[in-house]
Amino acid sequence: MVAFAESKTRDLIWRFPEQEGRPFVLRAGETELAWLDFHEQPAASLGGFDATRLLFHYTTNLHPRVTISSEQDPSHVVAQFLPCWTGGGWVSFDSGACYRWKKSHLWGSTWCFSRQGEESSVCLSQQAGALIEGGKVRVCCGALDRPETRVLLLLAWFLRIMDFEMLVEGVFRVG
Repeated sequence: MVAFAESKTRDLIWRFPEQEGRPFVLRAGETELAWLDFHEQPAASLGGFDATRLLFHYTTNLHPRVTISSEQDPSHVVAQFLPCWTGGGWVSFDSGACYRWKKSHLWGSTWCFSRQGEESSVCLSQQAGALIEGGKVRVCCGALDRPETRVLLLLAWFLRIMDFEMLVEGVFRVG
């Protein structure tokens, strides 16, 4: 894998697993940058960038949330996403950084994380069709060097997969 900081590419693509049981893969051209192995609750999903491996736990009870922790120290919460009842939500990091997840346009299919008081930094667009079509990601506004960007890239795709999986169940929508 190529180190994320070395990549000058700002347009990335999430691809559906080529074989069953394999993870989703984030690519810059043909270069693999990250991966996400999604599992339904109560199992944790696992995602990674280089040597960084993150666990994603979600709950859909009265207080839905996605908790992200390091695989090396699962008790240390790196970030937590709380959905809004109107769609989207907020992710707060242990560093104090906070980002809003919302649609970029009312009728559009692009969802973005934006830091409070700033423009969008990580945007994800996906066709309205099946998840197997993957999704396009744009990293903008100088976000490549932010420590939260790797987590946001994984979380954005995790939320899209989770939303797709839960659509049938009628559980909360996150975007």
